[in-house]
Amino acid sequence: MTRVRSIAVAISLALGAVVPAVTLLAPAAQAAEQQNKITTKAVAVPLKAAQEAMQKKQWDTALTEIKKAAAVDKKTPFEAYQIDEFMGFVLIQQKKFGEAAPVFERMLNSGLMPPEQVDERTKTVAQLYFQMKDYNKAAQWSKKWLDKHPNTEDMGILLGQSQYLLNDYKNAADTMKNVVNNAVKAGRKPDENWIQIVMSSYFKMQPQDKNGIGDALKIMVRYYPKAEYWENLLDIYRRKESGDRIALGYYRLMNDVGILKDKGDFVEMAQLSIDAGVPGEAQAAMQKGMDTGVLKVADKTEQGRYDRLMTSATKQSDLDRKTLAQQQTEADKAGTGQILVGLGQAYLSYGETDKAIAALEKGIAKGGVTDADEAQISLGMAYLKKGQKDQAREAFKKAGGKFKDLGELWVIRTQTA
Repeated sequence: MTRVRSIAVAISLALGAVVPAVTLLAPAAQAAEQQNKITTKAVAVPLKAAQEAMQKKQWDTALTEIKKAAAVDKKTPFEAYQIDEFMGFVLIQQKKFGEAAPVFERMLNSGLMPPEQVDERTKTVAQLYFQMKDYNKAAQWSKKWLDKHPNTEDMGILLGQSQYLLNDYKNAADTMKNVVNNAVKAGRKPDENWIQIVMSSYFKMQPQDKNGIGDALKIMVRYYPKAEYWENLLDIYRRKESGDRIALGYYRLMNDVGILKDKGDFVEMAQLSIDAGVPGEAQAAMQKGMDTGVLKVADKTEQGRYDRLMTSATKQSDLDRKTLAQQQTEADKAGTGQILVGLGQAYLSYGETDKAIAALEKGIAKGGVTDADEAQISLGMAYLKKGQKDQAREAFKKAGGKFKDLGELWVIRTQTA
């Protein structure tokens, strides 16, 4: 039975020390600039004192002098800009990012900033506002940067994180999905946290975007094949399809990725395997459940059910093995490939992969198969067990119809096995 699990993702959003050092003119050059354009004595005197203090890294003294200059009523726009230049530098040195952010914003909005500094200062302002948790401002300034420099990874991340923290889940998902896709296109492994933000954004939308969650989980298990991600992904897709053969297909994948661990799952897989004519698979599933202790319980009535199912699977498996040679002869003579496919699935359940591949390929080629899509899944599984991932991937890709989703998930499995 399908279990509904929460996709409550713990996301680390702290950027850490992301604020770059702010570059000012060298003290001598700055002094020359002041001599030419700073004409108000009440501004010039404290700025000169501030500059001397800055050279000695006496930041508190420098800030006191800068504030004296800032308090002057009558000063030119250029003088106000220079005061902010000094103040922004000192505040960064003191790690007073919250106070520095509006200073740099004023400078950018003044129209006096040299063009070659605008881009870096725009990025700095976005990072500063993120540090002070003003996510609206952080988003605003990171967008300004991205308008000029699309697909810049660090600013895309900052924008996506800001949108997420503003509960703007749709835009957060779109922004971080773009970051993830760009990394994948560049042949790089996307950060787990980026994919978590995409997945969590889809999860928190109202209504939830279940297709978006599924797509994000596909990327997640491709690069981070943890059990919890596979569990959530398979829960989503198992609810989309119905039918015993499809259910058995998902149990097989669950078993392969190591998340078949509930009592009901082992029992249901075993029963479905018997019904599908592969008792060897039923026996293996029950044996695994018993070896792991899942199907070992104190309740005698419950344990009796498990033991009886195990006994039945073992007996049927023993009989089936004895008739494989006869089945092979009948399959070779048959006018269609269905018996060969069934034989290939039996060989696969007993771990005879070479014989399974041969029978499945011959049966598919002969035609007349009840479900060619399921046969392709079985062929892919045989190739994968043999370690031939490329051939397995091609077989899984050929699965269509109601087996299409399962085939796509098995393709991902070939990339992580």
